[in-house]
Amino acid sequence: MPRFDAGYVPRSAMAIYAHPDDIEFTVAGTVAKWARAGCEVTFVLITSGNAGTHDRKFTRKSLARAREREERESARILGAARVVFLHHDDCELVPTLALRKELVRRIRRHRPEVVLCNDPQARFFGDRYINHPDHLAAGKAALEAVFPCAEMELLWPGAGLPHKVHAVYVSSTVAPDTWIDVTDTIETKIAALSAHRSQLGDRDIAPLILGWAMDEARRAPARKGEGKRGTHRPKHAEAFRVMRLVREEK
Repeated sequence: MPRFDAGYVPRSAMAIYAHPDDIEFTVAGTVAKWARAGCEVTFVLITSGNAGTHDRKFTRKSLARAREREERESARILGAARVVFLHHDDCELVPTLALRKELVRRIRRHRPEVVLCNDPQARFFGDRYINHPDHLAAGKAALEAVFPCAEMELLWPGAGLPHKVHAVYVSSTVAPDTWIDVTDTIETKIAALSAHRSQLGDRDIAPLILGWAMDEARRAPARKGEGKRGTHRPKHAEAFRVMRLVREEK
């Protein structure tokens, strides 16, 4: 089986996203699946979501504390090994050289085989959602940190020993090529997302998440089944564009 296909489980992975709850909305089913199979998962949240509310009871500091607490609980549910917060300000994220260097430092420290991040080109979803500028900035910064910067020996030697990421799983993309079956972890994804009470309140998020995952599964190409089952698709899936940065093993 080729590496980095729908059934592949990396030894280690790093999810780099802008806000607490971004991972949960997008790739948590995959993260939980990999973690269950022994993958060491690191979450890197570039902001703590300190502007992400319309509730006047919060200050920026108290909201950041609440959202970091929620993210740690969510990461526990998903089986992540660690959560890193870089403490940039919500709604003000820019893919600067300084941010790229911060991400290179984290990549070199934790040395993930695979990185997950947003698609920085995905600006519109349907006619009702304009992608958050922080998502676009986080995706751009993550990709630039992965390649070429993290692997270049002469670049920022003080940020750690160079490390080559083997593949990037780009989520929330308009051009997916890989669908991961998350049927067995979709309830874990919902439970992890439900930990983000500052964002969801008492809202039941399950119908939305199940609907999205079923829609993605319907987009997935049918795979050859076993025995008399012929071809099949997963019931719930998450979609990615996978950038393979090393030669695949057959």
